[in-house]
Amino acid sequence: MKRFAIVLTAALLLAPGALASPWITSLPAAQKKAKDNKQLIFVDLFADWCGWCKKMEQEVFPSQAFQSATDKMVLLRLNTEDGGDGSKISQQFSVTSLPTFLILTPDNMIAAMIRGYAPSKEFVDSMKDSLAKYSDFQSRVARESAIAGDYQKRLDLAREFTSRFGLKDSETRFRKLIGERGAPVDVRDQAYYELAVSLLLQNRLDDATKTLVAFGKAETKGEAYERSRILLAQVYMQQGNFLGAANELRAFKTQFPSSPLMRNVEVMLPGIERQLQQKR
Repeated sequence: MKRFAIVLTAALLLAPGALASPWITSLPAAQKKAKDNKQLIFVDLFADWCGWCKKMEQEVFPSQAFQSATDKMVLLRLNTEDGGDGSKISQQFSVTSLPTFLILTPDNMIAAMIRGYAPSKEFVDSMKDSLAKYSDFQSRVARESAIAGDYQKRLDLAREFTSRFGLKDSETRFRKLIGERGAPVDVRDQAYYELAVSLLLQNRLDDATKTLVAFGKAETKGEAYERSRILLAQVYMQQGNFLGAANELRAFKTQFPSSPLMRNVEVMLPGIERQLQQKR
C-alpha cells in the first residue's frame, strides 16, 4: 500500500497540468521579487472562460521546454476579469484577446508580448525570438550616444520605447528631438506627434493637448500634422469636449479635403455630432 501511494504521488506530480514552478498572483509582489533578483516577469493573462488558456496551463506550462525557458523569470498569473491587477494590466497594455503573455521588466516595460496558444516548442521558440529582439533593443540603447547625429535612428528608438511602454523614456527622447535646432523638420514634426501619443498612453490628456496645440503653432501641413489633428480630436473626446472634437474634424475637412486620412474623419465625426445633439 505504501509503495502504491509513492507511485501515485509521483504520477500526480508528473501529470499534465501539474505546474512545477511557483506562480505569483500579485503584480506588486512579482515586481518586488523581480527587482530584488534582477529578473524578468513572465505574465500569463487569462480568464476563467478561456479554453485556450486552460490548454496552455495543462499542456505547455508543465513542459520541460517552458520550465527551462522561464527558469530565471518570475512567474505571474493574472485573471483579466479580477477587477484588480489583472484588469489593470490588461487595460494598460490594451490586451483584447486571450491568452496573452507578457514578459516584463520590473519597471513594467515590455520585453516581449505573445498572443494565442501554441504547443510548447513553438511557444518557447516564439519567446526566445522576442527576447532576442529585446536584447538587440537593449544593445541599441546602450550605444545610443553613437547615433546622436542620426535623427531618424533616434526617432525610431524613441518610438520603440513607446511600443514597449517605456513611456517616460520615450517622452524624454521626443522632447529632445523637438527642442534640437539641428533636427530635420520632418523628424521634429513626427516627434511632436509621437510625444502626444506617449502622453496619451500615460493618460496625461492635458499635456497631450498642449503638445498638439504647440505643434499646430509650429507647423500647418504634412502627414504628421494631419495625423495630429485627428489625434487632438480623439483627446478632446476623452476629455468630454465633444464640441472641440467636432470643430477640429470640421476644420480638417475644410483644410485637407484630399487627405488619405479623410476616411477616419468621416467615421468619427457623425458619432461626435450625435453626442452634441443629445446634449442640447
